[in-house]
Amino acid sequence: MRTADRTELSPARLAGLTVAPFVAGLAVTVVAYFVLRDGLPRRMPTHFGTGGADDYGSPGQAMAGNLVVYAVEGVLFLIKSLTDEEQRAVRPTLIAAWAVSVTTTYFLCSLLFAGDAAVPAYQYIAAPAAGGAVASVGWFLSRGKA
Repeated sequence: MRTADRTELSPARLAGLTVAPFVAGLAVTVVAYFVLRDGLPRRMPTHFGTGGADDYGSPGQAMAGNLVVYAVEGVLFLIKSLTDEEQRAVRPTLIAAWAVSVTTTYFLCSLLFAGDAAVPAYQYIAAPAAGGAVASVGWFLSRGKA
């Protein structure tokens, strides 16, 4: 049931709000790439399996893979947000989108900083912790607004 004072987002605005964290994350990752580009190894990990990196390519190929990751995440969240029947589901979806984007950005940038070396184990904890922190702040700041 919807209340009379609730303002609903238009599909275009909702789409923009949903995709924004992934565009921002990609922008940060691209900036990190260009800052680190001259120091990157010729071969970087481009695919990961359960045993770690299992495919390698050029830094450009790695960045193309990053673009695909952001695109897939953005499209999945966009589908979720645009197909929600209840307006109240928008807030958690947008907060989750930011959390996932921050986690992805943190981890992809840590891969760029590591180059061809292994990513330190603490990064596997720090990336979702950063996403969780953003989700917590987003939840707190959006209280009473949805």
